Amino acid sequence: MRKSIAIVTGASSGLGKEFVKELSRQKQVDEIWVLARRKENLETLAGEVSVGIRILSGDLLEDSTFQRLDDWLRKERPVVSFLVNNAGRGNHIPFEKEPEGDMVSMMKLDMEVPVKMVKHCLLFMDGASHILNVASAAAFVPLPELSIYSASKSFLLSFSRSLGKELAPKHITVTALCPYWIGDTEFMEKAGVRDYPAGTLTVARVAKAGIRDCMRGKVLSIPGTMGKLTFLGSRFLPLPFLLFMKKIFHA
Repeated sequence: MRKSIAIVTGASSGLGKEFVKELSRQKQVDEIWVLARRKENLETLAGEVSVGIRILSGDLLEDSTFQRLDDWLRKERPVVSFLVNNAGRGNHIPFEKEPEGDMVSMMKLDMEVPVKMVKHCLLFMDGASHILNVASAAAFVPLPELSIYSASKSFLLSFSRSLGKELAPKHITVTALCPYWIGDTEFMEKAGVRDYPAGTLTVARVAKAGIRDCMRGKVLSIPGTMGKLTFLGSRFLPLPFLLFMKKIFHA
């Protein structure tokens, strides 16, 4: 029988690390392939889970990382039962102050990399495979000072929905995970967010909800009350009013 694997990007810390732990607890795969730049963190993670870990350390913005992934896939020909596109970043900064290089690399990491990961892994998926794209509640609302990030996540949400329709006849599910702010990660600090908004989530809660909804084949996974309110608000409230309410309630 072909080996069943999960592939998780951005697995060296935060939510990506928790996805690996949650997949290990679920015991749905024989091995988890982890992709991130910080090899030492991945090696530490390998000692914290019960499932075998395969480490691919490298920068997902470099073609060489995808070439190494392709080499592994072609050599071992596993079944990619789970693909978790978690790698991404954002900057909380006015657009005019954001360096062009940072914007371009962010767009590549948040949009181009997940698309390429799906393209490279799809040939190795079967009728029980799942794709989990980590978007954000920011995908529902265009956010000032997070303009590139929210636009990128909106792209990923749209891509997930359309791809899910395309792959439905093959029984491959695609889920867009759209969490609200997550407090216990490096993301908020790196993004320049100083104060934690009300309703901030934890990586454990988000990872558990994401894997659960992914296995159920849900199109959207929105953990937490604030994420659900943001989604509903984007559907039924005028954008200026919604942004005003978010500012008033520090959300």
